[in-house]
Amino acid sequence: MSHRTIAAAFTAFLLPAFLGSIPAAAQQIDATAATPESVKWNPAPFPGITIAVAAGNLTATGMYAIFVKFAPGAKALPHTHPDQRIVTVLSGTIRVGIGPENNEGKAAVLRPGSVVIIPGDAPHYG
Repeated sequence: MSHRTIAAAFTAFLLPAFLGSIPAAAQQIDATAATPESVKWNPAPFPGITIAVAAGNLTATGMYAIFVKFAPGAKALPHTHPDQRIVTVLSGTIRVGIGPENNEGKAAVLRPGSVVIIPGDAPHYG
């Protein structure tokens, strides 16, 4: 059989059979959406920083999503988290560094659209 014949057979016979075998509940996708305007903002442990939970539970193990706002000049002093963090900058500029001491000279300057991945238990600051 040629590749075209196999592809045609898959499309005509096997793909519909495969899709038909997926339970209707599995085909239903529930999604959660959050915007900075739709969440409840609360003070963070550092002055000038507020936080909002978009999904999940940030005090439990497992995945969650949060929004964080920094007032101009606000600083998150060196701290750790037991899990990996993936941070995306939505607006403004932030300096993020890895290490047990706040060293702005070694911090990366992140602008909107930037992403930084911080490993679990890694001391970091911003």
